[in-house]
Amino acid sequence: MKKLAIGVMLAAGLALSASVVEAAAPKDELKIGFVDGTRLSQEAPQAKEASDRLAKEFEPRKDELIKAQDQLRDREERFNKDSALMSATEKQKKERELAVAERDLRTKQSEFQEDLTIRRNEELGKVMDSLRAAIQTYGKEQGYDIILFDGVSYASDRVNLTDEILKRLKSGK
Repeated sequence: MKKLAIGVMLAAGLALSASVVEAAAPKDELKIGFVDGTRLSQEAPQAKEASDRLAKEFEPRKDELIKAQDQLRDREERFNKDSALMSATEKQKKERELAVAERDLRTKQSEFQEDLTIRRNEELGKVMDSLRAAIQTYGKEQGYDIILFDGVSYASDRVNLTDEILKRLKSGK
């Protein structure tokens, strides 16, 4: 009797779980797509525009740093050439001046790199927002249930929408 009750309960449980699964299953197939974020962020016109803005913004400072490096190198070469003819006091004074100039240059280079990194991250954030918006719009218009963008280990060509999103971004949609 006990075995019969367990069997009835097991059968009822299986029937119930089958109807729950059937009720939860969608009537249509899921429409899933994937966008290669790395490729999209490299090829999108918005990424190129951001890169061009950064280059234009930071080019003058970069040129100044290169010029300062060249001047310091010239000063060091002149010092090395003339140091044999200098007095000990004059030699120490020139060495200190060179050390201060070198330290100042390193500080300016470090500040430049920090500023560039901050601005690059700001521009990247804007680009990524633009890419996500384009993907969301495309997904809604094309009836996708889900489009995967970041953190995908594998996606077949069948679900890869990167070319379609790039076309939209290049056309300005």
